[in-house]
Amino acid sequence: MKGKIIALCALGLLPSLSAVQGQTNGPASAMTSEQAREEYAYAIGVKTAIWGRPFVDNVHTLAAALNAGAVGLNYLRKFPDLKTASDRFVNTPNNVSIDGYACADLASEPVVVRVPPITENRWTIVQIGDYYDQVVYNIGGSKGAEPGLFLLTGPDYHGQVPAGMKEIRIRTKLAVIANRVFVNGDTDLAPAREVQQGFLALPLSVFQKQGLRFETPKQYDGARFQFTPAAPEPLRLFETLGFGMKSFLSLSDDFGDPDVAAAHRIGLSVAKGFQWQALDEPTRRGLARAAVTAQAIIDDTYAHAAEIVSGWRYTMGGGRAGFDYAMRAAFSANLTGANVPEEILYPNTRVDDQGSPLSGTNRYVLRFDKDKLPPVSVFWNLNMYDEKEFFIENEIKRYSIGSTTDGLKTAEDGSITIYIQKNNPGADKQSNWLPAPANDFNLTMRLYGAQTPILNGRYRLPGVRKVQ
Repeated sequence: MKGKIIALCALGLLPSLSAVQGQTNGPASAMTSEQAREEYAYAIGVKTAIWGRPFVDNVHTLAAALNAGAVGLNYLRKFPDLKTASDRFVNTPNNVSIDGYACADLASEPVVVRVPPITENRWTIVQIGDYYDQVVYNIGGSKGAEPGLFLLTGPDYHGQVPAGMKEIRIRTKLAVIANRVFVNGDTDLAPAREVQQGFLALPLSVFQKQGLRFETPKQYDGARFQFTPAAPEPLRLFETLGFGMKSFLSLSDDFGDPDVAAAHRIGLSVAKGFQWQALDEPTRRGLARAAVTAQAIIDDTYAHAAEIVSGWRYTMGGGRAGFDYAMRAAFSANLTGANVPEEILYPNTRVDDQGSPLSGTNRYVLRFDKDKLPPVSVFWNLNMYDEKEFFIENEIKRYSIGSTTDGLKTAEDGSITIYIQKNNPGADKQSNWLPAPANDFNLTMRLYGAQTPILNGRYRLPGVRKVQ
């Protein structure tokens, strides 16, 4: 009973333990035993569903990515081409980098990440994340080149770190590796691909036997990450969460992590996943209600997470929500894999500066005054997406435009105007044209190396203005 009281106090659903002890002679509860069990399961269930939402999202994302060949298991799956309108696997893609992705399975052994020396001035990054959807470390990026060997180790690794390697400890058994290499258009692809080839990921045992001369597997055995639901639909969220806990967490978390330990009372554990068959009906009813409430809280958190200025939404909690579980869940559900804002910030808008939906039936401009260009240490890039957040086919094959776009024109007064419309604005303006579709669209600005004025809110993008 004491454990129940402490857990409910932590949720803010009961007064402190001392207050409870001081009220032992109070009136008897009006709840029946069944009602009490249902409400207890509901209280713990809401908190656990929010805390564990990244596991739910990652169960689905990992399985889909492995099945589609979009990610390597302990090895980088590299994509040597720039994304275009024909790429439909990942929404809100970028068109300024070629990428590589891996899931590092650290349960059995560490994974080595190799970053090559880069002599040219080219932006690269290796984003390392855990399965709480939090950024653990960025290799390179706005810090500049960071060549070398890095060792990703999991929560149960107690071995040596080989000489010359930098250890990056991950608190989950799996880690996310996302490599990006900047490309300045199609003519820059060949040298960018050479750089990309130097980025490697491989198991430590393979490195110790073969060094960097190894063959990347053609196929990966990801069967253990395939989730097959069996629980009744109202409990499916917790079943997925339990599969994620079992797949991503260390057994030591069962008693070393208070959030995991609290979840034991509703049938969840790292050792066994979700034991829904053992739950009584009141507990099941409480969990079914909890799943609905948790989703409502996550949706509301995301809806109010952004600062909105001139139609642009700024969400600053990407990759680093920490113990703000509702914010972490909101980002996982809506912006999985987002980096920390000082590396890449993603303001987006679906409306013009008057709040009207962006539509290809209109013409727009985005104008930066000379002294109002985005303050970034790397570059900025504006991306055009359709209603499903994919690139849009257009006559000049342009899907984004920004500070690195060849031929981008600056006016005599130092300002830059981007023309956002369906039809070509003419030869004199085509260099600054971002083609739009015939129907509704949305825009995402990527700010690489966002500097202090952006991060503290003193700088904000101008609104997208409708013109005649």
